[in-house]
Amino acid sequence: MQFVERCGEGLSEGHAKENFDLKPILLGISITTVSTIPVFMTGALAVQIRHDLHLNASQLGGAVAVFFAAAAITSISSGRLAQSSGYERILKVCVLLSVVTLGGIGLLARNYLLLLSFLALGGIINGASQPAVNLFLSRVVPVSRQGFAFGFKQAAIPVSTFLSGLAVPVIALTIGWHFAYLIIAPVGALLFFMIPGTKREDPPEGKALQAARKIYVAPLVVLAIGMGLGSGAANGLGAFLVSSSVHAGWAPGAAGLLVVLGSVTGMSSRLINGHLADRRVGKHLAVTASMVGIGGIGYFLLMLGYSWLIIPATIIAYGAGWGWNGLFNFAVVSSYPKSAGYATGITQSGAYFGSVLGPLLFGLVVDESGYALAWSTAATEAVLAALAIVVAKRMIASAASRFV
Repeated sequence: MQFVERCGEGLSEGHAKENFDLKPILLGISITTVSTIPVFMTGALAVQIRHDLHLNASQLGGAVAVFFAAAAITSISSGRLAQSSGYERILKVCVLLSVVTLGGIGLLARNYLLLLSFLALGGIINGASQPAVNLFLSRVVPVSRQGFAFGFKQAAIPVSTFLSGLAVPVIALTIGWHFAYLIIAPVGALLFFMIPGTKREDPPEGKALQAARKIYVAPLVVLAIGMGLGSGAANGLGAFLVSSSVHAGWAPGAAGLLVVLGSVTGMSSRLINGHLADRRVGKHLAVTASMVGIGGIGYFLLMLGYSWLIIPATIIAYGAGWGWNGLFNFAVVSSYPKSAGYATGITQSGAYFGSVLGPLLFGLVVDESGYALAWSTAATEAVLAALAIVVAKRMIASAASRFV
């Protein structure tokens, strides 16, 4: 049995093309942005939404958790589905449903139950679209540029937080928070017509499922745990940075711009790390673990509660603590090139489960003990995530030496 498709996180074979086209990467980041922005918009607009819908921090954390719980439920199964039937159908359905999610929150979310319902739908969309986008990029982007491609694709998350943070002073504090969702909604309809058909050379259903069954799953489970811990901390950052900064003395508008700063830092980090990954042979998971650990320093600085430390803490937390996702996905795809959709479906489910518990735990801790303990919990999660990634890296190397 082929336990590991390839060893050492090097470069996969058989997918390279002569010409590099930026269009698939732009499409990938656009689809990922519309599928993730509902939850990050909710985090950035937390002050206005909590005031309007009369919510406490735990309820806001619960709303974010519902999104990621729904995503976790669909991630593994959608990864298998994308692997067997291709990415086209899944992506087209997802972008259309993103219009429903964003439009529904903007038009109908006048109480907590409706907000939860539409965020649950958004989570299902996100869980289904992520593995499909990963599979799409692994099929159409040359191997020599896939590090950059996955870094660019994962930059969709800081793009979402950038737009969300910008929406606070520009939209929420002027015409109302509902309009922030409505303005983004039509993008999904435009993307529907831009998604290409599945290429003929893609593996047929039988071969794709057979390849998925042969992969060595144990390291993916450990990676899912690591990604869950790291994403739990990072999504607590996305959901509560604004509220925490306001608590520390920042004005709501200025706190929203902190998210913009962090988002630009996160985008830059993911692009730079993707570019460097294409120039490096292996060691992608080692670099990922280092970044997650450094991100813990940013959470620690936020724990101290000083308003003047919030800017450097934001840069570190977003740049390192949330700048590793693209490199992480590239490392997984690079290690399992024939089963990219299925493999990233497993690891992504870990991210979603962590993102359920992270914001929920953060909100509960804030309500019971305050922001200091909540940020120290996030820092601990980051350290544990780095350790799990290191363990998974050693498992992959050990299995490759024994079975390949």
